[in-house]
Amino acid sequence: MVLTAALAVLLSGCEWLRPFEEVCENRLGPTIIDVVATPISHGVDLGKSTAELTAMGAPSTGRQVLGLTQTSLKWSASYGSRGLTRRPGSRHCMRPAISVKLSFEPMTVFVGREQAEGSCAFNITMDHERRHVRVYERFLDEVAPRMQAALAAHFGNRIFYFDSEAEAERHVQASLRDFLAPLVDNSMKDVAQRQAAVDTPEEYFRLDGFQQACSS
Repeated sequence: MVLTAALAVLLSGCEWLRPFEEVCENRLGPTIIDVVATPISHGVDLGKSTAELTAMGAPSTGRQVLGLTQTSLKWSASYGSRGLTRRPGSRHCMRPAISVKLSFEPMTVFVGREQAEGSCAFNITMDHERRHVRVYERFLDEVAPRMQAALAAHFGNRIFYFDSEAEAERHVQASLRDFLAPLVDNSMKDVAQRQAAVDTPEEYFRLDGFQQACSS
């Protein structure tokens, strides 16, 4: 999670004589919410044994793990306060302009070192792990617009008023953090269910058959 902010501008001229709320209504642009998904890239690790991957991925199932894809959903946010400050008196109004980036990183595809790179067994395992990568790719494309809609509904187009620009910054940071954190947690639960749908008993039966054919 990363948060950055931009500064507001001060009132000047005849704006001092007008009601602050009127100036804010006239000067502030609309709320902007933009959520983008960073294209997925992944590394490949061929250095761990099947026993190590089993301990990492499924220690209690009794099934050997020949390949494993690991990642987590990360987010970073930047915002411009799009605010106006009247001093003295320290009144500040703002509508946020928020940009959020979502990414699955780091993402690593592990294949047990007992499977020589380029071998029949290696290719079968790698093809299965690529299915997991594609699930992450599709999910990331879907979750970005969902989060954008949720943030737009959360902030709306209303004007926020504070005693200072610093208070406004703290509010936006806390609001983003508190709102996005559970969304990201729920998204990880959602994508975990989708990944579980890849690792069905039928899929394991199919893989076992291919692996046996490789060794025959």
